[in-house]
Amino acid sequence: MSDEIWEHDDGYGGDDGYGGDDEHAVAERIDTAHADNPRLNAWLDEQREGFADWGRSHGGGWDFGERSLDRVEALVREHVTSVDDLFAHEHTPLVQVACWYVGEVHNRTRGTQWRLDPDPADSHPWSRRPYVIVPFARLDEYRDPEGIDYDARPQHHPLSSFLTLLREGPTTGPSSLRAELDDYEPAAGGDDEE
Repeated sequence: MSDEIWEHDDGYGGDDGYGGDDEHAVAERIDTAHADNPRLNAWLDEQREGFADWGRSHGGGWDFGERSLDRVEALVREHVTSVDDLFAHEHTPLVQVACWYVGEVHNRTRGTQWRLDPDPADSHPWSRRPYVIVPFARLDEYRDPEGIDYDARPQHHPLSSFLTLLREGPTTGPSSLRAELDDYEPAAGGDDEE
């Protein structure tokens, strides 16, 4: 599990605000808090409401299939020129609905679920951004090969995926976003994205 999720917990049942629960109980409590909260629900509602206009503005026919990620990739590369440009436009419908769409493709094709920290920390900017992750019920399918993280389920922040695209440059070719779907195979567990 990424650092921003563990920031409220020392991971060892000490004075962590969780009454000394074991790692499993703490991880489950954090996952539950990130799964259903007003911040996440408001963000999801806003993106769902904006999707119809976004879809029409960007060619229509968005079917939430794996191959449609290539279209999102092309859209991001066409409209966003650099990492700085992405952050400058992060809160626009172009970027936010695109993030939601990418996460929805993960959810619909790989069974992930949305999460967002209900109480983000200023010291962890990624705690302010939504991500998708494998459901907690599948925790035991993923192991951190280094044995450091208790929760090694793969997760993806769509905005981080766009950053990777921009850093790779246009010569990489399409399907970088689609390739992320392979991370959810249990054998690939432990490759959290930041």
